Amino acid sequence: MTESGASPVLRVGRIAALNMYPLYHHLELAGGPEFAFTDGVPTILNRAVIGGQLDVSAMSSIEFARHSAELELVPVASISAAGAVDSILVFSRVPFTEISSVALTPHSATSVALLRVLLGPDPEFQPLSSTPRAALDDHDAVLLIGDEALEGGRAPFAPYATDLGERWQARTGLPMVFAVWAARADLAPPQRAILGELRRLLTDAQEHYARDPDAVVRAAAVRFPFPEDFIAAYFRRLGYGFGATERRGLNEFLRLAREAGQLAQVPELLAAHAG
Repeated sequence: MTESGASPVLRVGRIAALNMYPLYHHLELAGGPEFAFTDGVPTILNRAVIGGQLDVSAMSSIEFARHSAELELVPVASISAAGAVDSILVFSRVPFTEISSVALTPHSATSVALLRVLLGPDPEFQPLSSTPRAALDDHDAVLLIGDEALEGGRAPFAPYATDLGERWQARTGLPMVFAVWAARADLAPPQRAILGELRRLLTDAQEHYARDPDAVVRAAAVRFPFPEDFIAAYFRRLGYGFGATERRGLNEFLRLAREAGQLAQVPELLAAHAG
């Protein structure tokens, strides 16, 4: 109990997209009233954790790195891909290597930084201010993420579609870690105790999904506007752990992001595990 007599609650952010559902499916089933969930796109959840409106969330890996002095990594889960991811796509009217201007989704921080790493310093980046299809009248390309990218992949509206996960893996040979779980470093003891329970549930969620992926796919098909076979194939592209290989991939991304001017420095917690 808190001093006011109310039971402590951990405010948890959830990325409101299909890519995180294998973890959220178990959290919804096993989590109790000690968790207060808020759904949103990555950029909104990033700001809420940094601003103190949330205690912990899955958040863009680049934003965790930029604010690592205020945050602590919850090193048991991620969203990663060792190759094509299907939901981080650049749709363009010219080949990827010829892109000179991009309209950017407002929903992602990591993907924007990754695109800068992959394209280099010259292409112009501007916020997406119209429909993706209309944006191609004024830009060579559009960057989309999540369910919007999945829908664009199923109904292409541009001559070229480049998967950033696939392009990253071809360049580095490492998985791309798009999101990590992070908590505020200043959590009060009651919330910190619940954070320990969240860590356990995130680990359990990965094990439950591995044992019975079909059950998660069926549940996801009820909630999201995609057929089961499409969801199953998409989930197979994604990873949710945070082991040594994911750590190396994240370190390499942050190192290259720093070189590209997207990050002041690689957090010591991660730099200590580089190699």
